[in-house]
Amino acid sequence: MLWLQFNKSKETVSLLFCIVFSLLSLTFKSNVLVRGIASFQRVGDSVSGSIDGVGSFFKGAYTKLESFEAVRQERDACVAAIDDYKLLPQDLERVSRENESLRRELRFNTKQKYSTVKAEVLSVRLNSIYRTIIIDKGSEAGIKPYMPVTARAVNQKGEIIEALVGKVIAVTGGSAVIQPIINSNYNMGVSIPESNLWATLSGNSGRGMEALMNYIDSGIIIDPRIFGDYPMGPSEMIQYTESLSKIGKPVYSSGSSGMFPPGIPVGIITEEGPRNGSFKTAFLKPFVRFDMLESVTILMKLPEKWAETWPEGQNINIENPYFGELNYPKEDREPKAPTPVGNKPAETPKPQKPEGNGSGFSDEETN
Repeated sequence: MLWLQFNKSKETVSLLFCIVFSLLSLTFKSNVLVRGIASFQRVGDSVSGSIDGVGSFFKGAYTKLESFEAVRQERDACVAAIDDYKLLPQDLERVSRENESLRRELRFNTKQKYSTVKAEVLSVRLNSIYRTIIIDKGSEAGIKPYMPVTARAVNQKGEIIEALVGKVIAVTGGSAVIQPIINSNYNMGVSIPESNLWATLSGNSGRGMEALMNYIDSGIIIDPRIFGDYPMGPSEMIQYTESLSKIGKPVYSSGSSGMFPPGIPVGIITEEGPRNGSFKTAFLKPFVRFDMLESVTILMKLPEKWAETWPEGQNINIENPYFGELNYPKEDREPKAPTPVGNKPAETPKPQKPEGNGSGFSDEETN
């Protein structure tokens, strides 16, 4: 019963105990127990303050580390932005060049009658013997081998022209390989307008960025000491030299092979080369700057099929054919009618041996 009464009034008893203890503590300040409790409290406060100080130190260090990490990230971001800004002028210059190049290409209209395909140059191999150019268009764009390739260039007068690059030699779906005119295996026919100068152009010139013109008549004068002024023509026919080429004048495709259209600018003659037997040679500098080539134009033209027809009434008749009857290549001759049996075929009159001085001409012709 007593315990129940105490349990019911425990709050009151606790309050009375605290009041009495406080009064006793205030009354007996010199009490050993009180001093011990106070000392223990001071020690506890010191320990608690030390622990709080250590915790504050680690907390501050951690906060500083976090701030340092944030500063480092910001610094890296700023450095990356600065690097981007440093590259920005170069990118702007590159984009400006590309835009200007594209604008020029859009304003540049080809003079060829064939449809064309524009392509960008992926790589140019100039440091090897077999020089090639790779472009980003192929069979998917309709490009086929042996199609001519041109590019925008500047001639000796400073005019923008469509100059010859070479021909397509290999094609894949999305790319193609071009054989330039400075390739060692390249050959084509060239001519000079308003002249009778015809030659073959070879890429095997022994010079990196030049080609070689072969089989030039030995009577042609090529004098590089008077560059651009001395007439290039037969030395014994001075009256014709004004209409012939001069050093530095352009050379064009002849169109004789059926692969290239005639009249495409190729380059200019720079100087005389080594003699090739009884013929002369000359070095030619292409109009196209292969080391700066960025885009090309492919002419959608396939080689013309070689065919010769000789309509009736237009056959060539030659009197006194000393060297036998002419045999035209791949000529479709009509079968001869069979000779009736018993009738002797008419004999073809044999050519008479010319009389006179034995030079191959008759007396009437020599007189």
